[in-house]
Amino acid sequence: MRPAARAFVPLALAAFLVVGVPAAASASEGSVPPDVRAYVTGGALAERLDDIYGENAAGEGIDFDETTTPGTISRVFHFTDERLAGDTAGKPTRMVNEWAVPVAVADEPVGVAIIWVNLETEAPELAEFEPDADAAVALAAVPDDAQLVRNAENAAWFALAGDTLTPLVTGASGVTEPTPVDDVVLPSPAPDAPDAGDDPNAGIGVAIAAAVVLLGVVVAALLLPGRRRRILEEEGQAAEGQDGQDGPASEAPDEV
Repeated sequence: MRPAARAFVPLALAAFLVVGVPAAASASEGSVPPDVRAYVTGGALAERLDDIYGENAAGEGIDFDETTTPGTISRVFHFTDERLAGDTAGKPTRMVNEWAVPVAVADEPVGVAIIWVNLETEAPELAEFEPDADAAVALAAVPDDAQLVRNAENAAWFALAGDTLTPLVTGASGVTEPTPVDDVVLPSPAPDAPDAGDDPNAGIGVAIAAAVVLLGVVVAALLLPGRRRRILEEEGQAAEGQDGQDGPASEAPDEV
């Protein structure tokens, strides 16, 4: 279990073991729209989890059954772009179109579901599911007066209460204990090494090579017929000259 979540695990795990996941009450700061709550508590979330992440014929996945229970619904916040860039002058977080719900099966935490409201249909949907039991336990302990902050780039979750940022799931954030939020500098994940397909110069080179090949084909198509005619004419003239030299010599001399 991740060290950052240890301070929250005993109380949260006790809640899971005694009464299972709470019946989808709202937790932490931020609003929970009625349609999001209905999606979570009305069975649609459990059905969608089973459709996408459920156990398949090979026995892979999670066996979401009638004991699947959603936990507290928490509005999700992200760090602002300025804060991620190291600027601590403004607000550290911003509210986003996400809600996090810890999920249990047979009273055992199995992961965290992320809900969003589809802007085209204006209906709540399952955006993703993190099959992480430790995260499910940690997110069940978000204080009511705190923001639940997600740092997906570093696979980390935090509770922000006042000016104090407390790690729930450390991930790759490097934050292992409650810290003043203005003192937190989050690492930026190293970019993936670009391959040839990501190199814009490689694309230009391919385009130039293709243009050269195409030009060669066009030039050949224009020049080959004339060249072929010249070759045939030269071969015909050579044949005629050969016939003129060899014809008389090939005839037998008259007998005397």
